[in-house]
Amino acid sequence: MEEKELRAAKMHFKHKVDIEKFKKETFDKLDLNSEIIHKPFRTEKRKKSYSSWILAVAASVLIIGISVAYNGTHIVDAAQTFISQLFGSRENLKQAYPDESKEELDFYEQTLQIAKENLTEKEFNQYSELIKEQTKIFNKVQIEKRKYPNREEEKRLKQIQKLLQAYEHKIIPIQAQQLASFPFTNPSYLPKGYQLVDKNYISQKPEDEPVVSSNYSDGKSFFWTKQMNLKLKDDLEAPQKIENTESYSLNGYQFKFVTFDDESFNMKVGLRVAVPQKGYKIVMLAEELPKQEMERVLISMIEE
Repeated sequence: MEEKELRAAKMHFKHKVDIEKFKKETFDKLDLNSEIIHKPFRTEKRKKSYSSWILAVAASVLIIGISVAYNGTHIVDAAQTFISQLFGSRENLKQAYPDESKEELDFYEQTLQIAKENLTEKEFNQYSELIKEQTKIFNKVQIEKRKYPNREEEKRLKQIQKLLQAYEHKIIPIQAQQLASFPFTNPSYLPKGYQLVDKNYISQKPEDEPVVSSNYSDGKSFFWTKQMNLKLKDDLEAPQKIENTESYSLNGYQFKFVTFDDESFNMKVGLRVAVPQKGYKIVMLAEELPKQEMERVLISMIEE
């Protein structure tokens, strides 16, 4: 197994991306009419050999897959026993995942608490059995001092990952929201033919709040939105070559519209709206959409 198979995929757009490959993968999802996937939120840089499970063969103990300095203040006393209940002790869990820090294990306690509170008893039991089986595989890998799982283990890990997705779409948004200071919003209006392809939660730095990134497509072109803390740097502040800029007020909110003239950046237009009273902003980048349509999408998100 190649190491690249064990790295979590980058779930947000970089300035350079294989646009045709992205389109094909996006449109394949639409053709399959698949369920929307809530992908893990996590930090950009991760030093672990085993990174987040959603697109990786080898799964980290952090089912949500984030490397956040979480202080555990939101974890109730009952949650402190979840790891012990499932794995016997933290020490047992560390044998399978030796690189995980105390903060990450605290965060995992919170993950289990949210799962317990939001899954049915049957679902939580099934979820628990899956993560215990996953951990058992990685513990064996560690004991045998192997770098990667073997082919049989890899196959089973893929099966486990697929089964876990049924539970993660309930857990991930809740956990991300708990770590954000602003309310997450969704558009009540979308341009004709567009639908949500996927949604993910990312932290640029360990101390940052999660950024909610949503990708939409009509089968021919696409756009995406990012909702983030007002203080974070956004794509309209990045070093792409901006051809035109227009700042204006609409419905009492401050907007900034830009057009890009940068062959390395695949989006052609961008629009940002700030909502200072709630501490967030939303950036929308599109391959091709009229400004008025972009305004309607963003206004529908902030005037729910």
